Amino acid sequence: MFLPGTAFWVLVILAATREDNRLIAWAFAVGGLGLAVFAVLKAQQVRDRKVHRMRAVEAGTRTTARIVSTRVRGHLNQDPYVVFGLEVLPESGDSYRVEITELVSQLAVPRILPDTVIDVHVHPDDPLYVVIDPAAVGRS
Repeated sequence: MFLPGTAFWVLVILAATREDNRLIAWAFAVGGLGLAVFAVLKAQQVRDRKVHRMRAVEAGTRTTARIVSTRVRGHLNQDPYVVFGLEVLPESGDSYRVEITELVSQLAVPRILPDTVIDVHVHPDDPLYVVIDPAAVGRS
């Protein structure tokens, strides 16, 4: 995204100094094309993340995890993004730790304290990809 943004501003500056309206048109064409490419790439990233998450929930292993730590990393509509440090407790094998970020409903905040055991889904292809059960974070 650096190149289209730079090209946009170079064309705007050239158009302002030379008073050439064609350069303004080119600047907005480059800027619009850059925004369109960004939007398509971002939409694909969101879609891929959603597919990965749904595969973990539908085909993954349901198990439990103990919340080791929590910290807030921002908000969306007054709901906090919480970074969870989890100790996953699989039915077979040793426990292991992961760190994931989830959007948590304000109403679910009292249920996500450290040492609480919650339900999680472990991705079938990547045991480090863990999804907290939506009911645990108030998103069911």
